Amino acid sequence: MSDERDEQPELSETELVPPPPAGYAPPEPFVYPMWGLQGAALLVLVLMGGSLLLFLGWWHGELSLTLGLGELLLVLLTVAVVIVVHELVHGAVYRLLGYEVQFGVAWQMGAAYAAVFGQFQQRGHNFASAVAPLVVLTAVLFPLLLVPNSVLNLIGFTALLFNTSGAVGDLYLMWRLWRLPPGSLLYDVNPEMMFIYRRLAREKA
Repeated sequence: MSDERDEQPELSETELVPPPPAGYAPPEPFVYPMWGLQGAALLVLVLMGGSLLLFLGWWHGELSLTLGLGELLLVLLTVAVVIVVHELVHGAVYRLLGYEVQFGVAWQMGAAYAAVFGQFQQRGHNFASAVAPLVVLTAVLFPLLLVPNSVLNLIGFTALLFNTSGAVGDLYLMWRLWRLPPGSLLYDVNPEMMFIYRRLAREKA
């Protein structure tokens, strides 16, 4: 018997990207410089890790963090939880702003995501979602460094370190958004295909 289901043709990039709304210029591709961001994330890990260790030693009078098998497992668990919570915060902000959110992992990019596919996104809304995990989780996690408990110190240290280094892409997005004119829109087709729509300047009468 032949398969009755017809194969669906793949859509081209042109068909996936909507035309610009009235008053907007044609879409421009938005590309993350992956190698640069990975290098920046590694630099943040090194510099911030050293700074947090110095702070812990100064605040508590000594540095008592150890890394046996139990602590190593705790570090790995903390990193996994931070990645999930980081994306949940992104998604929560998007949902509060009225968007439908999809969560997943872009293995080819080595990153988890909370994304708004197939919807025009306001510049300010994207900015709010991008900055939220860095602000919220830093406020929640930093007090863990202050308590006289080595386990909580290790959790706070690890979570702050990986949340901040993981926010490098968010900071790049915020920088790009800051440079866009007010009223600009973003549109995500998939984790690797994103576009910017700039508002056209109004002609003076």
